[in-house]
Amino acid sequence: MRILIVGGGPAGLTLAACLKARGIESVVIEKAEKGRTGGYSIGLHVNGWNVAERLGLIEAFKAKAMPLGPALHRDRFGRKLFSYDYRTLYKASGGRILAIMRNAFQDILTSHVEADVDIRYRTTLTDITDDGDGVDVTLSDGSRDRFDLVVGADGYRSALRAMLFGPHEAFLRPLGYRASAWRVPVTKPLGASFVGMMDVDHQGGLYDIGDGHAATLFCWRDDRTDRLDPDERREILNRQFGTWPEPVASALRSSVDWDEAFFDTVAQIEVPNWSKGRVVLLGDAAWCLTFLAGQGTSTAMAGAYILAAELADKPHPQAFEAYEQRLRPLVTRMQAVSRKIGGHYIPQSRMGMRIQSWILPIMLSKPFAKLAASQFSAPALELDA
Repeated sequence: MRILIVGGGPAGLTLAACLKARGIESVVIEKAEKGRTGGYSIGLHVNGWNVAERLGLIEAFKAKAMPLGPALHRDRFGRKLFSYDYRTLYKASGGRILAIMRNAFQDILTSHVEADVDIRYRTTLTDITDDGDGVDVTLSDGSRDRFDLVVGADGYRSALRAMLFGPHEAFLRPLGYRASAWRVPVTKPLGASFVGMMDVDHQGGLYDIGDGHAATLFCWRDDRTDRLDPDERREILNRQFGTWPEPVASALRSSVDWDEAFFDTVAQIEVPNWSKGRVVLLGDAAWCLTFLAGQGTSTAMAGAYILAAELADKPHPQAFEAYEQRLRPLVTRMQAVSRKIGGHYIPQSRMGMRIQSWILPIMLSKPFAKLAASQFSAPALELDA
């Protein structure tokens, strides 16, 4: 069996690693250049952790993990609202949780598979034909090839999904926000693992990466879903957050490489069926939990592991069906969690801010952290069922 994986992000590379472990050949195409450093930090939770253990990568991820410590929240004038400690959540999860920058995550997975997997950077899919016996593809470099199966792991604005399943808008479920993230140098210590600020309809802050840089994450209420050019992005960020004090002020003054940075609508993807013929969707291309749930990467990793296991054991129609049956209940649950969290993450009123400032420290304190984790975290999947 020979499989084309469209997209070399966390979902695609994890699938390549899982297929490699089962002796199945894959080719990965990725539109970006090798070594991209953009995006925001990602969380590795129980399902991603369990996959990483099976691939023998968990120690490598732990070695590159971001520091865990206090999280401080202030209002837009710099006045303290509340605080909690990520280490409490770490203990509540049994120590099976970490945060890592996307580029470090990518580097580890790439190093694990690149000796055995053909990864073609700056390459996209331009044409695809499924004739029932195989899939013929044409790539952006002009080459043509034939594969047994094709997996779309090319993100929530999946080009493959648009080619075969329907237009992007047919599956987009906007949550009413936009978000942006990039890396900035830190000249003064943040004094915490995370320093965040909030106001009505706004949330922004910086995560300490631990290497003299911070990862920003800004989110604000916005119902539009159109793509914006770099000048418009900068203008919107300044309009939304330009009067906020340090450390947000320095982050907004920093230079931003928009080819590397993230700026997009916060939206889920809802596709009635994740497969069509010999093509199947994985990760954000199929569901997109959004960063609000904090479970996107781990769920994509679990999906990759289960898909590889089913393909190694069954003909592709039965494998695709089993993969979806095993994953969809968790995806549906976590999409609901993401929508619920969104209403609290971005306060809608001054009263909402006050209530959040009172409730969150209690929920994330030692007596209640385990209960909170069970409410908002994904349950462990039976990966080897």
